[in-house]
Amino acid sequence: MPSTVGMLAVALSSGCLMTTSDGDKMRADISQLSKRVEALELRTNEQVTRLKKILDEATTLLERNSADLGTKLARNESDIAAITGRIEEAKYVLDELQKRLAGMEQLQQKTSQEQQKLIDRVAPSMPEDKEALWKEAQTRLAGGMREDARRFFRGFIQRFPNDPRASQAQLQVGQSFAQELKYGLAVAEYLAVLSRFSRSPEVPEAMWQLGTAYVSMKYCTDAKAIYLDLAKRYPSSPRAAQVKERLREIQRISKNKDLCTS
Repeated sequence: MPSTVGMLAVALSSGCLMTTSDGDKMRADISQLSKRVEALELRTNEQVTRLKKILDEATTLLERNSADLGTKLARNESDIAAITGRIEEAKYVLDELQKRLAGMEQLQQKTSQEQQKLIDRVAPSMPEDKEALWKEAQTRLAGGMREDARRFFRGFIQRFPNDPRASQAQLQVGQSFAQELKYGLAVAEYLAVLSRFSRSPEVPEAMWQLGTAYVSMKYCTDAKAIYLDLAKRYPSSPRAAQVKERLREIQRISKNKDLCTS
């Protein structure tokens, strides 16, 4: 479609007759149209420049993001490879440990079996007769064979728990440990007398020996409590008469932290 400016130019060149006022008006319209066209071209150029700048910035940003993404992907792949390697290494170490543990368990089981065979071969057999068993336990204790004596005493207690001498056997096991300065084990045996044979005549002696073991372990407060309980529960026993003297001894050493820790 022809533009207005073109049409005016055709009209002028065709020789049409126009008045002076018509010419002035036409020239004014052409000038106005030219200014509008120039302004439109200017705005168009500015928009094109701005769009080009935006496009360049977007392209740069896209390229940079692509590069960063590539770097991150490469780093992640490297990290994943390192973690995978560590997992494989940990699996290998775990497998080796499990193999070693299985080997140690087999060795321990074999050692236990060998030890049991040795015990069965070396340890004397226990008599089935009650009196013979008691006599053998006493003989071994008197001969200083405390481990054998304890085994025979325990056999007696297990086979004949209702025999009046069962509480004596339990007490003597505790005393044999005390002779070896194994006071913790002795305490356990004395307490067994008090719990398993609470009505036996050996209870006052077991309480006395228990207090003595506590003093040896520096548990003076516990020793004092057991001695007081002994005097209260069994005032007519021979050991009750010795309680006052023993309590004075505890009072004397109680402030020495090397002798009493509690």
